[in-house]
Amino acid sequence: MPFSRARLSALILSALIPGSGFAQEPGFFTDVHISAGMTQGSSDTADGGADFAGGGVVKDVKFQNTAGIGIDAGYQLDPAWSLFLSYQYAHSDVRWNAEFPAIGVASRFSGDALSHTVLANVGYAIPLTSATTLRATAGLGAAFNSFSNVVERDKATSFFLSDVADGTRTSPAARLGIGLRYAVTRNTMVGLDASVTYLGGFRTGETRSGNLGVTRITPYEIDDVWRTGLSASVGARF
Repeated sequence: MPFSRARLSALILSALIPGSGFAQEPGFFTDVHISAGMTQGSSDTADGGADFAGGGVVKDVKFQNTAGIGIDAGYQLDPAWSLFLSYQYAHSDVRWNAEFPAIGVASRFSGDALSHTVLANVGYAIPLTSATTLRATAGLGAAFNSFSNVVERDKATSFFLSDVADGTRTSPAARLGIGLRYAVTRNTMVGLDASVTYLGGFRTGETRSGNLGVTRITPYEIDDVWRTGLSASVGARF
């Protein structure tokens, strides 16, 4: 009996289109994702900088150009629930001003804000089609936040004043996310997610090097940092 075009088309479609439950099958999985978003934070620092300056009051904190990359690894327990560990590295440009009322001057600071976030997560999936799921996630863990390449300049003239030492702060972290997963094949997934992450705080180091040599300072701290973002992912199932 000749092999009809209709039968050939059906075979091709069955190979390309995942069958029911492909996105939900129990087993191990990994995802690699890239992200972009926005970061916000504030500061209560009112005594930053060198003692002789009388204490710098931090204002106008701004994070810009946030981007990240990360990986998830976990296990799909059943069609709905999954558990996974996640790691994300993210970078932002950061700016803030510090006013020194005791001496009547102000400085402008700029540098890099780096985060390494490690979370334990739970996911819950709702099937939308045979190949597409809506997944909500929640995670708790720790963020290792660093300021680096922080430069201090006079706010009025932009003259260089100092390089501020790098500093790292470890903070509790949490993330909520929601997104779509699509099974390209039985073992390959792509996804698009939106998330909000609490990162805790950042701080500089305890010295500055510049117009006054090497001077000890009270670190500048940025607190209550939140990051919102969109991420695209590709993953494998085993």
